[in-house]
Amino acid sequence: MTCVIQLTGGKDVGKTALAEKIITKLKEEGYTVAAIKISHHDPEPPTKDTHRLRRAGADKVLFYNGEIYVLYTRSIDCRDVDAEYVVVEGLRDKKVGYKIHIGPDPPPDADVVIEGPEGEVEVKCVEEDICKVLAVVATYRGRKVAD
Repeated sequence: MTCVIQLTGGKDVGKTALAEKIITKLKEEGYTVAAIKISHHDPEPPTKDTHRLRRAGADKVLFYNGEIYVLYTRSIDCRDVDAEYVVVEGLRDKKVGYKIHIGPDPPPDADVVIEGPEGEVEVKCVEEDICKVLAVVATYRGRKVAD
């Protein structure tokens, strides 16, 4: 089981800033942390080589710049998200963990509602099966991402 923290809110309310803050705190406490970002944006411009390789039909594209790896894939195994905490940014209409909503118009299932990322926010561990969390993530359908 993995502790899952979910962040929701409208555009530009500070979800990523809060995610950074939570991740930094958890890392300082010695936890392993993974982050899942739900977005309707394509992860890279169509002119980039990684995009072109995906469009050509590669099942997976591994990008490496000498410091960090990025794996583009259309599927993921639960074992690939091996962390004590997972911070999920997005999925307003679903509940996958301890749900912190930032800004107005909170969903009814929010555990905490805050105005912005400033100040302290209590983070609670809600243990979830990461495979079930990833199954919910997989139901998200944003705009069609170019192949």
